Amino acid sequence: MIAIDMTLDFVLERQLFGDICILSDSRSVVQYLDNWRDVSDRRGTDIFNKLKTLFNSCVLHLQWIPSHVNLKYNDIADSLAKEGTTMLQVCVEPLTYLELYSRRKAFVNISWRPPPDHSWYRSEGPGASINFKGDRKDQTALARLTSGHLKPLRFSRGYKKFNNCTKCNMIEATPQHLLDCIALVYDDLLKRPDFVLEVMKANDLMDVI
Repeated sequence: MIAIDMTLDFVLERQLFGDICILSDSRSVVQYLDNWRDVSDRRGTDIFNKLKTLFNSCVLHLQWIPSHVNLKYNDIADSLAKEGTTMLQVCVEPLTYLELYSRRKAFVNISWRPPPDHSWYRSEGPGASINFKGDRKDQTALARLTSGHLKPLRFSRGYKKFNNCTKCNMIEATPQHLLDCIALVYDDLLKRPDFVLEVMKANDLMDVI
């Protein structure tokens, strides 16, 4: 977009006439400008204002060309662009809304990409319930226990609330407490799901899963 904008500045400054072709290896930019009714950012608006100015003096053609196919002048443009990135920037133009949005989106994606450190997120496969060979009812119970969405789960003023554990009848029956109450750990749930369910059944805890 910047290259096309600067090219139009060059045409205006030199007062060039006739047929002028602007070649770009950025297909997305060409397609974006082709849908001119949807262009609303500052750079695109500047380009169309310059095109209106040049409308009566020349015929402009914006053409996409493939990159990295040994087109002489495209290769020269690429090398000049790489050389330009190493040069000191004399002035920096203010970022447009779309540029700010793109940078913020990239930052958010990077910050959310690392997986959580909590032990409940550790898994060797797509999910323990997928690797379990029990019937549908047991698979559902295992999926609830793994995800924490137990039957009696409810929300009160934004907080999770569980019924009391039917085994000790003292503490809320959270998934972590249920495992603690029968002396098991989360790794048992991932590596020995059938054993965990058998212990749950033996302690009459299936009604809270």
